[in-house]
This record gives sequence, C-alpha cells and structure tokens, in this order.
Amino acid sequence: MWRGAAAMIRNESRQLLMILQGRPEEEKKWSVPAGGLNDGEALEECCAREVWEETGHRVQVGAYLHEKRGISRGYPYLVKYYEAEITGGAPVIQDPDGLIYDIRWMSAPEIRELALTYPEDRAFLLEYTERGETPILFRTNPLSVRRLQDADAPLLQKWLNDPEVLRYYEGRDRPYTAEMIQADFYSPEDPAVKCILEHSGTPIGYVQFYTVDGEERTEYGLQERPGERCFGMDQFIGEPSYWNRGIGGQLVRGMLRYLAEEQGAQRVVMDPQAWNERALACYEKSGFRRVKLLPKHERHEGELRDCWLVEWRPEA
Repeated sequence: MWRGAAAMIRNESRQLLMILQGRPEEEKKWSVPAGGLNDGEALEECCAREVWEETGHRVQVGAYLHEKRGISRGYPYLVKYYEAEITGGAPVIQDPDGLIYDIRWMSAPEIRELALTYPEDRAFLLEYTERGETPILFRTNPLSVRRLQDADAPLLQKWLNDPEVLRYYEGRDRPYTAEMIQADFYSPEDPAVKCILEHSGTPIGYVQFYTVDGEERTEYGLQERPGERCFGMDQFIGEPSYWNRGIGGQLVRGMLRYLAEEQGAQRVVMDPQAWNERALACYEKSGFRRVKLLPKHERHEGELRDCWLVEWRPEA
C-alpha cells in the first residue's frame, strides 16, 4: 500500500496554501502539499518534508485531522491529513520530481472553482478553509464519515419515517417526529459520537460509537478488564437505493480501523437482532464473532426480540 501525508496550512485571511501540480503529459491541477512516505520516515516527518520540497516553507506539523483510503491507478493508498503552521522559509518551487508549477494561497470561493487533482477533497478543503476545522472522521473512497450537524435533522427524520429503514432500525410502529429526532440524536447529555455516512458527498446513512463501561458491561455480561477501551457501535443506511452494494461492510471495516487506530479500541461490541441474518453475516465478514445470545433483549415492533452480542478485537 502507498502511504503518504498531506498538509493543511491556513492563514489568518482564511486562505489555504495550495500547489499546482501534474505530470508533463497531464493537465495541471491543484492540491494541498502532499507526498509519499520515505523508508524509515514518520508520517509527520513526511508531511513537513513535502511542504518544504513543494513550497519552500518550513512548517510545524500539528494536529492529525483524518485519513483517506482508496485505490488510484490500480494501487491502494492511505493519506493522512495534518494541520501545519509555517515557521520559516519562503515560497519557492524546489520539488525534486519537477511536478510543481505554482504555489498560491486560495480562498474558499477560489477553491470552489479550481480544477482539483483530487475532486473528492473539495468539500473537505472548503470546510477547513472557511472554519479552520473539519467534521470528517475518515474517508474510505467513495465513503466518508463526518460528525452529525444540526442541518442533518430533516434528513434523519426522512430516513426514520421510511418503512423499509424502520423495519431494520427502530421498527415500523415507531416513525420519528422532529421532537424524537432532537431527543435521540441531539441530546447534550448523550456521550455517543454521532455521525453521518456519505457516499461521494451524498448523505446516505448514520453511524455512532460510544464507550461501553459500567452498567452496559454488566448488561452484556462482559468481564471487566482494567484499562480496556471497549466501544459500542450502531449504524444504518438510510437510502435503500444504496443497499446490497457492499457499503455496509465497507463502513463497518472503516469504523473498526478508525476506532482501533485513532481511539485505541481494544474491543468493539454490537447487539444486532437475531433474526437479521444479513446484518450478522456482514459483521462476521468484517471480523466480528458471535459471543452470546441475549434473549428478549430489545423491543422491536411490539415484541421483545432476541439479540446476539458480537465482538471484534484488533488482534482477532
């Protein structure tokens, strides 16, 4: 797998440092400074070196933002995006590969119109340029997972009034009102991290994760292990036209990577209803195993349904 790092450098005028790049035979397009990892190099070191080579600026690499995975020209890749701050140097092209043609600070209106090397980055670049932050947790092209926003409430209500979706998530006897959406998804007392799943920029589903401890461990019968980071996870695809396309499995595997690598998860558990064999097959294909049947564990469409406790461990 090709691995690399990219730098998000934003100035006080809310502009993003970008480079014009391309192979000699290609149309030249814009991106943020980025490049591949050298042997023995840390990703943060790679990020700083690429900025120096491509722009002439010295930078202090800051917070990790998120990762993007995908396939380009038939090869899998992983890019990690970092914040960076200029500490010295001056704008000069000194790329050893000779693929950089211009260096420029770009505003959000300009980025909207640019020909980008990676068009799938546009929404992320705009968000960061305008706000100096990003709601994205990770991207596994064509999927991305971002934090839930207030503007997503009507979308959740639409999904949770669709009988096809409710059959698998909350039950067809429980369509959601606007008040229920606010209570279940926007309560400030709820510690779960709530997110929206997007496919090529289109919102198509919901996923959340949370730490499992205390009362919930007892309910599941999980053995206490001092210091163990255990997470629970729930998700649904709210657009039925995206069902049966392998997206659920891709989402689950992406979330497991994120939880293990970025949240330090040592165990992840879910409790799908026992009748939902398709969901169970998806989870098992992603590395979960059935641990224990939970009789009459969850009320669904007027009945108490059996559920399976399933778990995933990074070493499994």
